[in-house]
Amino acid sequence: MKILSLIIIVIFFAFKVYGHGTIIIQGVEHEKGEIDVKIYMDKKSFLKEDLAVESIRKKPTKGETIIPLTKIHEGQIAIVAYHDEDGSGELKTGLFWTPKEGFAFSNNYTPKGPPKFKKASIELIHGEPVIIELNY
Repeated sequence: MKILSLIIIVIFFAFKVYGHGTIIIQGVEHEKGEIDVKIYMDKKSFLKEDLAVESIRKKPTKGETIIPLTKIHEGQIAIVAYHDEDGSGELKTGLFWTPKEGFAFSNNYTPKGPPKFKKASIELIHGEPVIIELNY
C-alpha cells in the first residue's frame, strides 16, 4: 500500500511540474538578461518571429531554466531559444551569422548555414518535457 501511494505521489508530481508542454533549457551560464523561446509549427512560419505560435521570455536560472508552454501542448514543432544576455530583444551575431550569445534549436540541431524547420522539428508529446542545451 505504501509503494502504491508513493507511485501515485510521483505521478502526481510529474504531471504537476510537466503537465502540459514544458521546455527545459540546460547549460545556462548565468542569470543576466532573459531566455527567449519561439515555437514554430511549420516551414512557412519558421524564424518569422511574428508567426511563432508561442513566444516566451523568461528570467534565466543558472544551469537550467524551465519554460512552461501555454498555447501548445503537443504536435510537430520547432523550437528556437537563445540567451538574450543584454536584454536587447535580438540574438547578437558576428560575421557569417555566428551567434555571440547562447542559442539552441530543438532536436539538438546545430545549423551549418541557414536553419531549416525540418531539421529542427520534433514531436511535442503532452506531458513529456523537451530538453534543449544552449551553445555559447
